[in-house]
Amino acid sequence: MNTTYANTAIEKFRKLVMSFGGFISYEFYQSSRNENVFMDYVRWSSIECAEEAAKQVKILQKTSEYKEYLDSFESLEIFNHFSQLKAWS
Repeated sequence: MNTTYANTAIEKFRKLVMSFGGFISYEFYQSSRNENVFMDYVRWSSIECAEEAAKQVKILQKTSEYKEYLDSFESLEIFNHFSQLKAWS
């Protein structure tokens, strides 16, 4: 993945994701060992909202407006929906 994702494309994508119903938060991480590995962590109010957002993103990613975003990927290692079981502080 190139620096376009971290410097430009993520901002446009983040604003899009934050506009969907049920959005709670968006966190963007970079690997401590490999500066070209990133993780987006998005929280939703329900699995239904998460699935609807994923569906809309798949449609929008096919448009020329998000070409730079898609071109910034070398690979996508994991895309899934998770439910929190426990948390500690």
